[in-house]
Amino acid sequence: MLLLRQSPHPFLAIAKTPTRVSLHPFPAPFSLRLPSPRPTPPPPLLLVPPPRRPPFLPPAFSSPSGGAVYDNDEGFDEELRRLLVLLSPEMRRRVETHPELPNLVEIVMDLGRRPIARFPSGDFFLADCPICSEDLQHATSQVGEFAADNRAGISRTLHRISAIRNRKGAIIGLTCRVGRAVTGSANLLRDLVKDGGSLLLIGPPGVGKTTIIREIARMLADDYKKRVMIVDTSNEIGGDGDIPHAGIGSARRLQVPVPNMQHKVLIEAVENHMPQVIVIDEIGSKLEAVAASTIAQRGIQLVATAHGVTIENLIMNPSLEMLVGGIQSVTLGDEEASRRGVQKTVLERKGPSTFTCGAEIVSKTEVRVHRSLEATVDALLAGRSPHFEIRKMDMESSVETLPLQEKSFSDVLSWEEDKPEAENNLLIPSETSCDSMPSIEFKEKQIDMFHEVGRDFNLFVYGLF
Repeated sequence: MLLLRQSPHPFLAIAKTPTRVSLHPFPAPFSLRLPSPRPTPPPPLLLVPPPRRPPFLPPAFSSPSGGAVYDNDEGFDEELRRLLVLLSPEMRRRVETHPELPNLVEIVMDLGRRPIARFPSGDFFLADCPICSEDLQHATSQVGEFAADNRAGISRTLHRISAIRNRKGAIIGLTCRVGRAVTGSANLLRDLVKDGGSLLLIGPPGVGKTTIIREIARMLADDYKKRVMIVDTSNEIGGDGDIPHAGIGSARRLQVPVPNMQHKVLIEAVENHMPQVIVIDEIGSKLEAVAASTIAQRGIQLVATAHGVTIENLIMNPSLEMLVGGIQSVTLGDEEASRRGVQKTVLERKGPSTFTCGAEIVSKTEVRVHRSLEATVDALLAGRSPHFEIRKMDMESSVETLPLQEKSFSDVLSWEEDKPEAENNLLIPSETSCDSMPSIEFKEKQIDMFHEVGRDFNLFVYGLF
């Protein structure tokens, strides 16, 4: 029974328990008293500054020297940023402030020398102090493994890193070349490859052969829905890494483990993957030329590049002459020699040419097209002037007609000496220019084509008589 006692407060009553009631000496079972939970403070806010980004790279730009349009892909600025990671913070800061950053060609780092960034306008020093071993070690740690040809790359990019080693095998120099996927760079040659003709691109190093052949591979795979297989010797066409660069479109790629095994990979591509088109970069050995000739006989379209300035360079190269059919010496009879008006011993083409047509790349916006490579070789060997077309792409939607002169074989020998002065206009006007030459203008594609251009070929023989 509970007893209520009076409380000093009028509205409160306190219960009083009688004293005769005793409690159990042990606590009730399962009666646990847990401490009241304390409120946990919220985690502190971490203010992480955004990553430092170089100046904005415009999506499309043109070279001041050549007027070439480079990559308009939005991801190119990120690819260029991944290349600049190879540099130290001070060198990166200097190159990022350069006004021609989108036109960067390559970065050269040699041990004991100041680093250089090369632009179309000239070289630019990136630091006042010379390169040390730590700079080279930092750069090599950011790229993939160097292959037997001393080339490496950055995964999912088109950049090429080439190493210079000393006699002990240590890296003492790096050439970091910027790679770009140039959309529309192959428009000058679209009509040559869309119908299934094989095309050979000829040009000196650095003129843009790989860029054009990469765009041709994408064009044939995406625009014309062909089964394209790329034999990528140094991962320059499809980029470094197992996943190819988006610049090749839906074309497939075969990597070459050892550069001197490229001819075997060419045959493997034909026998295992059933391609309609095979793209090859830098055919440089006789075995590769023989493999390309074998593939051409199987009815597969070939698109390849080779180092040289003109078709004459392939004729004089014993390793690559098979690409144009091969050259042999033929002894004529007295009557035939008299009828032709030549000596009894002449040079003739040995067999059919591996490629249907050829293109001499003059610059990033100008090419010389030989629609029939066999006719060009026959004319050169006979001492006649071959016919070719000059196609030029103008970036300002205008077509410019330049007076041309007949380019003889002797001009090829002095081409390198005149290159700085004639970089943008290799065809110099002269008194023998053909002003009445017919021309065809393509306003939509911005292409200027010149037909029926002659060129002399002189053969010099040195020896003892």
